[in-house]
Amino acid sequence: MANCNTLFLSFNKSIRLDDDRRINLREKRDNLRKRIKGGFGEVRKLHTVNEELEFQSQGSYVMDTIINPANPEDEYDIDDGVYFFGQRSREHRGETKNYHDFIIASIKSGIGQNEIEEIKEKDTCVRVRYRGKKNDFNYHVDLPIYYATDMYHPDLAHKKKSWLLSNPVDFILWFERIIDSGFEAKYLVERSRYEQEYQRWLDDRRKKDHQLRRIVRYLKAWGDHLKGEMPPGVVMTILAGSDSNYVANERDDISLLETLKNIRQWLRNNQFTCPRPTIPVGEDLFADYPQSRIDYFRDRLDAFISSGEQALENPNQKDACKKWQKHLGDRFPCFMAKDEIEGAKTYVAPAYIKSDNSRSA
Repeated sequence: MANCNTLFLSFNKSIRLDDDRRINLREKRDNLRKRIKGGFGEVRKLHTVNEELEFQSQGSYVMDTIINPANPEDEYDIDDGVYFFGQRSREHRGETKNYHDFIIASIKSGIGQNEIEEIKEKDTCVRVRYRGKKNDFNYHVDLPIYYATDMYHPDLAHKKKSWLLSNPVDFILWFERIIDSGFEAKYLVERSRYEQEYQRWLDDRRKKDHQLRRIVRYLKAWGDHLKGEMPPGVVMTILAGSDSNYVANERDDISLLETLKNIRQWLRNNQFTCPRPTIPVGEDLFADYPQSRIDYFRDRLDAFISSGEQALENPNQKDACKKWQKHLGDRFPCFMAKDEIEGAKTYVAPAYIKSDNSRSA
């Protein structure tokens, strides 16, 4: 049986956001915050907006599950929540679209970041797209917009569904509790008071690089390779983390395969829905998918599992690597794989015991 763990760890290094790019993205995010803050001063005068603006990082950037795009022409995607902090009830805030418009106007009025290529309004956020300069990368910042009378219970400004209770920090907390990383919501919600604790947590998180973070990156890289109809990163994160789908193992190849098999059974038990684990709890993230997209993902999942089983049963590492590379793309480092039969070496790999991972509904 071929052991491809070292190949997976090398693959992880190539897809994980390195420190230089992380710093670069943070600087660009902070520059956009300054631009919005500056432009918001003019917006307040024109529209009598009394609320103060706050910002809060969220999503894969905080959880360190963000990956490098496979194609240099593709974009990095980071989420940065914009919060109108005030005391108005939902009935007295006005239309959610107004708050989208306030942020768009603030960006246009602010100074800096002339490389903005497009500002696009979506139902759940305002997207700001950038075209990278020479030797730089393309990226976009999604700005979900919230109104908060209490920063622990903000309302999302959804263009079509009005105000929706939605706290992205709860999703981070859900994920980090699975890992038992020590994250606490107050690190972000009360950032000014807990800056040192948050920084220590960040440093510790980056050093440890928990296996579940790697599994989520592999799933995202799978989706990035296939593109098109594959689910987004938030779905991949939920699939990996829900109901003990994640299976820890000293080897990433075994962990990934067993996790994929649990995901398939979990989806079958849930009639191929993907219920959100945090507010709005139970929302099906597959609800708007046409059946053809559901069928495509089901087929790709079956094929990935089948290839993974073949890889673990194959005694030749190079042959096994090609099975993984088929689904993870050319970045998966088969050039490192050894073209030899593992049983012919003195090294004995840990036994892989096949499991159907069947669980009752």
